[in-house]
Amino acid sequence: MIRINLLPVREARRQARQLRQGIYLAGAAGLGVGLCLVLQVWMTTQIRSNRSQLAAKEQELKRLEETQKEVKQFEAEKADIEAKLAVINEIERARAGPVRLMDTVATQIPKRVWLTQLSAKEGHLEMQGRSLDAEIVAEFLTNLENSEMLEKVELQETQLQELEGLKLNTFKLKGEYPFPKLGAAGAPGAGKAAKGKKGKGPKNAGVAHGDG
Repeated sequence: MIRINLLPVREARRQARQLRQGIYLAGAAGLGVGLCLVLQVWMTTQIRSNRSQLAAKEQELKRLEETQKEVKQFEAEKADIEAKLAVINEIERARAGPVRLMDTVATQIPKRVWLTQLSAKEGHLEMQGRSLDAEIVAEFLTNLENSEMLEKVELQETQLQELEGLKLNTFKLKGEYPFPKLGAAGAPGAGKAAKGKKGKGPKNAGVAHGDG
């Protein structure tokens, strides 16, 4: 009977299997290392990209902060200029006030009314005069109340007096006109705001009278 020794064959097959397993393991290890390298490169690229974007955002933020500072500075300068222009406008109105006030009184005074005294100071107007009758005084008072320049016109006193053989009604009245009140720094609005257009009246105005 012939006997065949199979041990060398089995050993060869076992070694072949081990070799294949080693190749598979080496391939898997190589693939894993390759994937790790690829992943590392990708993560490094992403990190660099994110850092670059972050640096760009920081630069943009600094630029916006500088722009915001410029805007705030511009707004402050604008407010300062507007305040100065407001003061200039108040001064211009104050200069035109006496002329407008005298023009209002002169155009509203009726015939047969004579003013003997007129005083205007810091928004307060006082007048004294004479007329032929009380109705004309009431007409004068109404005309002043309806004018745009004067307000709070009141008749303080009226009397019937005989002067040079004529019986005349003497009267006293007062009123208010817009007057700009400036603060210590020259800014308008330090006092009570005036209604309507503002003007500064003269300290002592001359005497006016109606035709008659």
